[in-house]
Amino acid sequence: MVSLKAHNILDYVAGAFLVVAPYLFGLGDLEVARNVLMTAGFALIAYSLFTNYYYSLMRVIPLGAHMALDVLNGVFLMTAPWVLNYRVFLTPGQEYLHYIAGVGVIGLVAVTREKTEVAKMRDGIDVTHTIPYRA
Repeated sequence: MVSLKAHNILDYVAGAFLVVAPYLFGLGDLEVARNVLMTAGFALIAYSLFTNYYYSLMRVIPLGAHMALDVLNGVFLMTAPWVLNYRVFLTPGQEYLHYIAGVGVIGLVAVTREKTEVAKMRDGIDVTHTIPYRA
């Protein structure tokens, strides 16, 4: 299982990877694929910066909503080549990159061990305060 703190760090790493992935995997010239990967990466970084967890700028997005956004981001990555009709322009490796990245983002949600705020409220834990900074 992955701790919430590790999930937080991995969100930024995954977002940065998605931003540079088009250039690492030869998708820089295929505009729609480049934009899909970069949009997913920047979105992941952006909503992570505003999630109620350790390394964020403003803690306004509840953890449960963040996890839902992760799942939506993963589904977007996996379905984009089909929905946006650019799959025919991809090599098999480039196509699998979309699936692996999508499954990776969703998989990180699945293996994160920290309870969401909803589960904490059900267990009687006060979630009205943000997570304190721990070094």
